[in-house]
Amino acid sequence: MLRKLKNLEGFTVQGRDEKLGKTKDFYFDQHRFVLRYLVIDTGNWLKHEKTLISTDSFEEINYDNQEIIVNLTAEDLEAGPSIQKNKPVSRVMEEKVVKHFDWPIYWTSPHPADGPAIQAGSIIREKLFNFENLTDEEKQAKEKEIESNLRSFNEIRGYHIQAQDKEFGHLEDLFVDEENWVIRYLLIDTRNILPGKDVLIAPEWLQNISWNKEKLYVSKTREEIKNAPEYREESSDYLVDRRYEEKLYNHYDEIKYWQQ
Repeated sequence: MLRKLKNLEGFTVQGRDEKLGKTKDFYFDQHRFVLRYLVIDTGNWLKHEKTLISTDSFEEINYDNQEIIVNLTAEDLEAGPSIQKNKPVSRVMEEKVVKHFDWPIYWTSPHPADGPAIQAGSIIREKLFNFENLTDEEKQAKEKEIESNLRSFNEIRGYHIQAQDKEFGHLEDLFVDEENWVIRYLLIDTRNILPGKDVLIAPEWLQNISWNKEKLYVSKTREEIKNAPEYREESSDYLVDRRYEEKLYNHYDEIKYWQQ
């Protein structure tokens, strides 16, 4: 099932025994376009400024009650590593978090369902450092050198879209697959060139992402996108059905991901 990521914002995160907070943001892998974590607003009960919860902790999503049920407790979150607000999550910090909660270290053994690698403008530098025999100051300096491959959904929303021949529209939302949390589509608002028309672009059709310019580069022309099948919200669930996907991939003459 494919659903809009924005529709999960504000959902209550229900732990094993109590409510832990509400969803505030989402972090996805910028190279594989897979949703990895949600960020929750815990109110005043938790000392951490920012708390990540892996999608591997999800047990159920109840859309009727607007709840995400996770296999964690308040005590689990309190004992977890502290992540500072408004600072990027380094790979070293992310490793501390996943080891604490015993979540999969996805970057060492990607899941077969992970999406294709996307060439982003800010490519992570995969560096392995030996932290033994270093002072605390040296360790901190090394940690800063290791960039994260995580990106915020709230950060990328609104980025401009650059076709092969012209800039148009902006990113409105992301569609994720509930089974494996792969991001299947970017919802593009093209109202500045096509009044009232929304279209979908698959992440594998991106050529590049410039985080400095806040722009997504698509390997399609303006005319191709203009003539693409329009995405329409046929129901309150905002779903994407296979019939529309068939039309979309046929229009762009692309290999369908479900046939690979």
